[in-house]
Amino acid sequence: MFRIMTRFFSSHLWRKWTLLTLAGFLVGGIVGVIGGFMGIPFIGYPLTTVVSGCQGQGAISCMIIGAALGAALGLGVSVGTAQCFVLRGIVPRFQWWILASALGWCGIAFTLTVMLYTATSAPGSPDFGQPIWTRLPSAGGAIAQVTLAGALMGLFQWLILRSTLRQSFWWIPVNAFIMLMAALGVFLQGYNIGGLPGMGIFIVSFSPIYAVLSGSILSWLVQQSRNQSAV
Repeated sequence: MFRIMTRFFSSHLWRKWTLLTLAGFLVGGIVGVIGGFMGIPFIGYPLTTVVSGCQGQGAISCMIIGAALGAALGLGVSVGTAQCFVLRGIVPRFQWWILASALGWCGIAFTLTVMLYTATSAPGSPDFGQPIWTRLPSAGGAIAQVTLAGALMGLFQWLILRSTLRQSFWWIPVNAFIMLMAALGVFLQGYNIGGLPGMGIFIVSFSPIYAVLSGSILSWLVQQSRNQSAV
């Protein structure tokens, strides 16, 4: 296993994917801030007119969701565009990857934001300061939703990978596992994340884990396809 991982980490594909993905997150952090501000009037305000419970003080929730989705669109487009520089030599119609990434990150941002404000303990809440294992069952549903959002992003992207890469279905559970790790990170950090701006910082700081793991599975899929084609 160590030799396999070493081979992946030393491959040109893995290095290129990891560096470009990290660059996409850095650019996406800036674009995401702009998208977050734009998401309030263009997404948040319309939500208040169509979602019940978003009137009065409830409108704050829609504003937060609108900002999160706007930021996620900026992040998803930036990361997806950066990754396309690698995928254009691997899969046809790689341009669809940008849309798949944008949709996927919107789902992830939505579920992470909901989890942050509903499933993490804060000062004054009954379970604040309680051991992790006593709080985990109540947060299980939110963690599962984030994991499902990761699987959905993997599914969207798998629709593009499957035309070229054999065994590409592994892309789906790996993305689910990565977002499970992100959800556990939010659960452990809790109110220390500091609201929506802190969530953006958390996602960008989590990017090396996403870049390394997604690059590893992509390198493995490409290598598997080449080995089977050579047989």
